Amino acid sequence: MELNSTPRLAPGCRLHPTDSVLLIPEGTLNLTGPSREILSMLDGKRTVSDVVTALVQQYEDVDEKEIGEDVLSLLNRLQQRGVLRVGA
Repeated sequence: MELNSTPRLAPGCRLHPTDSVLLIPEGTLNLTGPSREILSMLDGKRTVSDVVTALVQQYEDVDEKEIGEDVLSLLNRLQQRGVLRVGA
């Protein structure tokens, strides 16, 4: 996955409406930190770069490069688990 990728949740995966949990066909994944917020922005239209920009605007005194690396790390792990799909 790269900063210009447009990820979205895989079919059968969705965020719990109130808890920091991702519902997946095999069960649930507990989400920590801003993970829920990041996943809520993945609509298959926004790029990873768009998500990083939104986070940088929301949180003060953060390093954009570090946030980008953290977001890519999270999304790559979730993609490996089959939770995310990347658009063309």
